[in-house]
Amino acid sequence: MFRLTRNSIFCIKKGYIFCIKKGYIINPVIYGKQIFLNLTIHRLFYRFIFQKIILRIVIIKLPCWLIQLVLILISRSSRISIVGEENLKRIEKEKGEVIFVFWHGSYTLLLVSLQIKNAVALVNFSFRGNYIAQLASGFNYHIVRTSKGGRSILELIKAIKKGYSGFIAVDGPQGPAHRVKPGTIYVARKANAKIIPLVIKARRGIVLSRRWDNHFIPLPFNNITVFFGESIDVKPEDSLEDKTEEIAKSLLELSNKKG
Repeated sequence: MFRLTRNSIFCIKKGYIFCIKKGYIINPVIYGKQIFLNLTIHRLFYRFIFQKIILRIVIIKLPCWLIQLVLILISRSSRISIVGEENLKRIEKEKGEVIFVFWHGSYTLLLVSLQIKNAVALVNFSFRGNYIAQLASGFNYHIVRTSKGGRSILELIKAIKKGYSGFIAVDGPQGPAHRVKPGTIYVARKANAKIIPLVIKARRGIVLSRRWDNHFIPLPFNNITVFFGESIDVKPEDSLEDKTEEIAKSLLELSNKKG
């Protein structure tokens, strides 16, 4: 069998490729190994150079470091007041496990205004979640990324049982806004933890109205108010629907308060 190319004539015979014009033989086995080696090198380069270095440092870590500096400036230049601190102190005296629940649109306010030791947060495994996880890690949050099969939920429950304060955006990760998901009730029940509704408000800021959660970004030299609601107990016999409604009602009541 003969095949013509632009610069040479190839003859295929007995599994070998003979280049008549250029006078060399191509072994398809060796040629295939070379292609496989090139693909392997390309894949390793993409995985380790691009994903490990370029993606994580240049695209994610560097912008997050800059944003973190801005958030620290906002935090230190703003006046932060707390309403309902007695609800938090009551839990601290009991030395029990606790989960703070808040709206997804206020996680930037959370990082700016509230810093609790041994905090664990559940963050969605997505490209945007990479930024949130990196920012929260910079503020000493232990991060649990969502995963299939419920492994992340088990990891979150274990962390709360060890004494970490859990933080969950109850309407995340993709909404609808201000609609509480029942997963928080399941985590609280398994971890034997109390739920504390948390709402944070600022007088001046930017609302990203095109996002589903109407994300709020506070401005520097601000007045920020942190509202702690009364703790909510979750018993084994409690229904998910009733507790979901109770959390939503408490968060909405706190949201309507004036800062």
